[in-house]
This record gives sequence, structure tokens and C-alpha cells, in this order.
Amino acid sequence: MKRRQRLAISLEAAAAGTAAFRHNIQNALLRSPMGRRVWRGGVSSLSYNYPPSLRPGNAMRGAAWLNGDFTLPGGIMRGSGQSPFLLTPPSNDWHFSLHGFDWMADLLAVPDGGGQALARDMILHWVHADYILRKKTLQPALVGLRLARWAHAISALKSGFDSQDMLRINQSFAHQTRWLMQTVPQIGDGVLRLQAIIGLTLAGLVLAQEGHVLRQAMDMLVRELRRQILPDGGHVSRAPEILLTLLADLIAIESGLAARQIAPPTQFTITLTRMQGMIAMLRHQDGHLAVFHGGLEADGARIEAVLPKKKPTPMSFAQKSGYQRLQAAQTCVLVDVGDATSGPHSIHAHAAPLAFEMSHGSDRLIVNCGPNLVHGAEWRLASRGLSAHSSLAFERDIPDPFMRQGASAARLGPRIKPDDWHVTSRRAEDKTGIWLETSHGIFLDSHGVRHNRRFFIDAQGEDIRGEDLLLADMHHQPREGAPFHLRFHLHPNVTANLQSGGDAVLLMSPSGHGWQFRTGLQDGLALCLEDSVYMGRNGVPQRAQQIAIQGRLLHADTLIRWALRYAGKAAKRRSG
Repeated sequence: MKRRQRLAISLEAAAAGTAAFRHNIQNALLRSPMGRRVWRGGVSSLSYNYPPSLRPGNAMRGAAWLNGDFTLPGGIMRGSGQSPFLLTPPSNDWHFSLHGFDWMADLLAVPDGGGQALARDMILHWVHADYILRKKTLQPALVGLRLARWAHAISALKSGFDSQDMLRINQSFAHQTRWLMQTVPQIGDGVLRLQAIIGLTLAGLVLAQEGHVLRQAMDMLVRELRRQILPDGGHVSRAPEILLTLLADLIAIESGLAARQIAPPTQFTITLTRMQGMIAMLRHQDGHLAVFHGGLEADGARIEAVLPKKKPTPMSFAQKSGYQRLQAAQTCVLVDVGDATSGPHSIHAHAAPLAFEMSHGSDRLIVNCGPNLVHGAEWRLASRGLSAHSSLAFERDIPDPFMRQGASAARLGPRIKPDDWHVTSRRAEDKTGIWLETSHGIFLDSHGVRHNRRFFIDAQGEDIRGEDLLLADMHHQPREGAPFHLRFHLHPNVTANLQSGGDAVLLMSPSGHGWQFRTGLQDGLALCLEDSVYMGRNGVPQRAQQIAIQGRLLHADTLIRWALRYAGKAAKRRSG
């Protein structure tokens, strides 16, 4: 980072520290017996009507929860026969996830009713344990998330509560809403601020007789959407799954406004339509999302729930969000061509320009590793780096793109440093196929080269060719001999075997489709299969493989050519 950038970050960290001190004093006063009068009062009638179809949940994860597997972002936890609220949290992230109740949709998806019974017990435990008076569970961002999830869950659960329990739940919901009205301005810039405002807006719809809550929340929501949703419909964090989560709640708000016969602002409706278009662009042929920037692939049911019946035609290029989509017949290639995300929105972003994923029909073949959500900060940072993506990386001496140490990192979190990666992209199409030329300059200062990457996909979607060029820059001295890997991470469902004496790899998908990967091995290059991990399903590592091309930087330009060609579908064996 440049000196001016370091100074700006230091000043921001100091300002954040001062604000945190001020907010702690303010909230301590609000939690005091005198301060509670501001936000703990009577209870108006509540109407829970969050459309359940917008958050379908995952029945397998719900069943695991019933069996005592309380794995959440922040740690793997098991406690059969115990309430998760009585376990010692493995991390602050796990505690935040637990009290945010995002896992509730998975319990509701369990078909035999056992999930609903446990979901009721969890809400009642929270209410009766008086978490509402505890500092850690009253963080404004956490309260907003919890209100949104309760608005959804209680819609499905309210018939199973007796009148006294329902009264206590309504009191807690109303008190949390008023607390958030007082404290939402404390939340710093970032997606948590938008999610808290969404939670407050949903609470305003639930509290039908407190119209001022809905009016103020909608005003804040429209302003925040203007700040965080890009003109092409993407979220400023560039994470596909964040966009999906936001969109489900925003559609619920739209539905709630319609039920109250309130016309939403025109810009609100336009924003939702654009977000749906971006979800369609970032959705693979297998029905799941691309794994970029800390997001998971997400269940297909969640994605279907937020898209209109008449599916929007996917965009080819999202300039503001920084993605290119190359689609031909049943094959789709998605490429990250965005520059560095910076500031608070980069706290979970990945530093891997030109990384790509590829799918064919119902099969995902080439992937990025995805985020590690359960094994701590070092694992998570490793999963955000170049080597965890289908791209090229030098083995050492790459400038660290993340803020890891020091007072600023402790206060602001592991953001991406505000450097310019100089990412470019250009595409051309004709009847033969699609060409894409991309480049970035991350390696200029450390290794004296730009990484130029070219893709071609033919019109039938059966021939994908690529070139990765390490281009010497006239203003820098290339570090001749520096070792690098060009990686193609494979989905766990893909089987890979070396062929042709080690010059090719045959990939077989679960549906029986074969693809052959080949590369022109110039002197000094080696093709091999290595172990990998995939965390795109749920943030927990799964065993996988990767194709790796190893080489060393040449004095002149270093070029690696590769191709991925469809090899047909394996014939089914006849039984008997």
C-alpha cells in the first residue's frame, strides 16, 4: 500500500474505535433500568406473514441440527441432547450465527414436524433466558438479522404456541424493534447495515399499528439500496450468495407492502428486477450459484424462489459487478473480471482476478474452492487467496492482499488492501463462438509480469480453449525462474484420471459426460493431478482434486495453452 493509503486506513480505524467507545456508552445507558423505558413498552398486535416459499431451507441440515450437529459459520459444534445456547461458543462468529437464527429455515424444512417443535423451543428459550438484556446479543446488526429470521419463522410456527408464549414472543419482538430503531445508525458501512435495515423494515410490517417504524425503515432502505446495489443489479461486495440472501428478504418486503396496500417506491421495484437479472447471470447450468467472493453455491430451491416464473435472459457482461458469462448450448463459463473490492465490503471478498468456473448441463466441472467457514481465520484467509481459485499464482513472494496484523486490521477486520489490480476484459462473438481477453497486474511489482488470460468457447459449447500468458513489462524486471502453478480445481463429483502418458486428463461427471483436458507442455512445464478441497456447498472442506500445471517464469514471455473438449457420454452398461 502507498503511504497515503496507510494513513487513510489508520485514520479510519481510529475513527471506528472512537465510535465504538461512544456506542458502548450509549447502549449501556439504553440497557439501564432508566434507559429501558425508551424501548420497552406496550405491545401492539403483530401480524407475521413472511412468504415461507422465499426461504425454503435445507431438510438435511435441519435433520443434522435435530441430531445435535450445530455446525454454523464460525465452527463445528456437536452437542447431542443439549441446547446450542448452553454450549460454549467456539468463536464469536459462531455465537453471532447462532443468535442470528439464520439456521431456522433448515429446521422448518424437516418434513416430520420435529424441526418445527425444536424451532419453537429455540425461540422460547431465547425469550425466557432474557438475552434481550445482554450486550453481546443486542448488537444492532445482530438484532436486525434476528428480527428478519423471526418474522419468517413465526409465520409458520405461531399456531403451535399457546397464548402466554405468544405474548412473550410478541413483547420480545416489539422491544427488539424499538431497540433497533434507536441503534441502527451505529452500524458501520457494509452488508450488515443493509441487512439490519431490512430486518427493521420487516419488523415494521409485522408491527401493523406502529406505522412510523415502517415509514422510517423504508426511507432508510431505499437510501441504502441506492448505496449498495450496483446499476447492473449486483451487490457492491460482488458476492453472489449475499445478493441472493438480500433479494429473498426484499421480495418478502414487497409482498408485505402489497398486503398492506402500500405501493413501493418505483426505484425499489426496479432494483429488485435488476437483482433478479444478476442472479440469473451468476447461476450455473446446474442450477446453483457460482462460488465467488465468499459465497456458497446455494440450494437450487432458494434460487428458484426469488426468480420470476418467466426467467430473465442472463446478461453476458456485468461491467459494474465485474463478471463475464460465456454460454454456448449447455456449457457455461463464468469469469471474475472485477478489480479489487475495497473498504468494509471487502471483509469477506477474495483476491483472485480472472478466476473462472465451468459447468455443463447438470454438472459442475471447474470450480473455485469456496470459503472455509469453520476452521478459523487462517484457513479462511487461505481460501480467499489466488491458490484456492482456478487461476494462476506464483508459489511465493506475492504481496499479501489482506490486512492481517496491526491495530487497523484488529479494528477494521481482514479487508483487502486498497490496491489497483488493473483488471481489463474484452469480448467478441460471432457464429463460431465467443472470445474473451482478460488481464491483471497483481504480479507487476513482485515478478515484473502481467497475467493475460484468453478464453474461447465454440458455438456448440464442446470446445473450450485457453491461453495464460505471463507478459514481461517494459518497466519491470521479470523474476526469471520464479515457480508458479496454473490450477483448475475440480468439483468433488468429478472423477479425473491422467491419460496419454501424462499429457492429458480425462474428466468424468456424475451424469456420465466426459471431457478431455489437454495442454501443450513446453520445456519446463509439467501436468499433474493434485489433492484439493471444495467448500462451496456449506463452507466445510470436502476432498476434491485439481489439475495443476507447474512451471517457472522465463526471461521472455511465458505462455501456457490448454484446451477442454467434450468427449461424449459414456454408454450405460446393460444389466444381466
